[in-house]
Parts: sequence; C-alpha cells; structure tokens
Amino acid sequence: MQATVMVVEDDAATRRLYRFLLTNSGYTVLEAEDGKAALEKLDPQTCDVIITDMNMPRMGGIEMVRILRQTHPHIYVIMVTAFGTPDTEKQALRAGVNEYLTKPFDFEELERRVSAYFARRAEKSAS
Repeated sequence: MQATVMVVEDDAATRRLYRFLLTNSGYTVLEAEDGKAALEKLDPQTCDVIITDMNMPRMGGIEMVRILRQTHPHIYVIMVTAFGTPDTEKQALRAGVNEYLTKPFDFEELERRVSAYFARRAEKSAS
C-alpha cells in the first residue's frame, strides 16, 4: 500500500512544489488550499500524514489540527510556517502538531521527517 500525504498550503506554487517532490519520493499526494478544504477532503483511511502551513485564509493550520485531533488522532501532522517563534511553536504543539518546521527549510529535511515517520510506523507494526 502506497503512503498518502496531504499538503495543506494556500500558495499554489508551493503546493505544486511539494506535490512534485513528494510524488518523486514515492508518496501519493492530496492537496488542499486551506484547513477547511483539507477537513472536507480528508479520508482518514487513506491519509497518513498532513503537511500544513500555519497561516491560511478561511481556516489556518492550528485550528484545523485542533478539529482533526478530535476525530483522527492517528494522522501525523507536520506544520511548516514562516512564523517561527517559540510561542507559535508551543501553540502548534499544544494543538496536536507532531512536528514543527520553520520556513525556509531544505526540502530534504521535510522528506527525511516524512520518511522517518513511515519507518517508525513500519517498525511498530513489525513488532
């Protein structure tokens, strides 16, 4: 079964870049332009990881994660944001984000974090 990653990002060019890079790394990629659209498109049986921006129109990443955690606590969430202060990181982690990455970042770092999550998950299911 191929792993599925949802990219939640309001900037279309950034979404396309993530889709291109993640697809080339072997993942199925779903896209949403904000948190509201992500929750509407979400199929928890097929979505393993969500990579989300923090600030987006209609619904930002933190609000989306708070809602997501009520019904889908198993989905792994990586938040990427240009607002890299200790307070915003604390707020994101309290909302239920698993990892927090500050922009700009090397895409290989994001891909390593996604790969590491799937490796840990495979290790757990093998034991």
